[in-house]
Amino acid sequence: PYGARSRVFVAILSGTAAGILGLTGLLGFISFFITSLALSAGLFLLMGGAPKPYFRTASDVWTEGVSQAMMSYILFWTLFYDIVHIY
Repeated sequence: PYGARSRVFVAILSGTAAGILGLTGLLGFISFFITSLALSAGLFLLMGGAPKPYFRTASDVWTEGVSQAMMSYILFWTLFYDIVHIY
């Protein structure tokens, strides 16, 4: 559960940044995947390459909560894009 929560938190921050910076289209989605990959790599390194005590499987470090994070990212990305660049 902690991996999903941290992934959603980082997605909210990066979605806000992407919206403020005015990223659109494919570039916006690429920024989500880059920040998600950076979070996963950071968690993996922080655990010393042994995620077993914290995650059920090693692949959960890379995949847990990605769909929830994507929805949060899109919500904040479009919200802040609209606030800054449309209104």
